[in-house]
Amino acid sequence: MATQQPVLTKTAECPDCGEKVPVKAPIEMGQRVICPNCMADLEVVETVPVELDWFYEEPPDQDDEDW
Repeated sequence: MATQQPVLTKTAECPDCGEKVPVKAPIEMGQRVICPNCMADLEVVETVPVELDWFYEEPPDQDDEDW
């Protein structure tokens, strides 16, 4: 009988509402998660200890289009 490995999960504080957000391992920089309380789109900005910040997608650099 095969045994399943437990999924390792850590928690980090949501910068928007302050609730604990589960982050599944392996935890990597830039990993995106959604706060289950306020639905904020977050990303991992520090792995030890796990720290979250709002996900920010940079717009494409407009100057590069002139090439």
